[in-house]
Amino acid sequence: MSTSNKKNKQTKVEWKGYLRVNLTPEQEAHFDEWLPLQTIQVSDLGILCNNGYKLSFGWDNFHNGVVGALYANDPKLSYAGWTLSAWAESAEEALGLLFYKHYVICEEDWEHFKDEVERIGRKRG
Repeated sequence: MSTSNKKNKQTKVEWKGYLRVNLTPEQEAHFDEWLPLQTIQVSDLGILCNNGYKLSFGWDNFHNGVVGALYANDPKLSYAGWTLSAWAESAEEALGLLFYKHYVICEEDWEHFKDEVERIGRKRG
C-alpha cells in the first residue's frame, strides 16, 4: 500500500514586469502630506503577505537609495506576476511610498497599471 503525502502545490507565478506608477507633481505633494499621518505596523505587512504579495527591500545603487518591491505572487490575482516598486532615500520613506502607490493610487487593484517602468529623474519613484 502506497501512502503519498501530497503537499499543496501552488502554481508558480511567472514574473511579467514592473507597473508604471509614477507620481504626478500633485500626487508627490499629497504624499508629502499623507506620509507623516501614517503609522505602518508589522501587521500591515502581514496583511499584504496573507493576501498573496511578496514584499522585499534593499539598497539600490542605481537610484542611490532604498528600493521596495511588492510582487503579486498569488496566481488568483488578475495581475499576478507584476511588481509594484518604490524607491526613496530611506527604507521608511520607500515603505510609505509603496503603501501610497498600492492603497491610494492603485486602490489595491493593479489591473490598469501594467506597463514597463522608466526612470524619469525624480528624487523618489
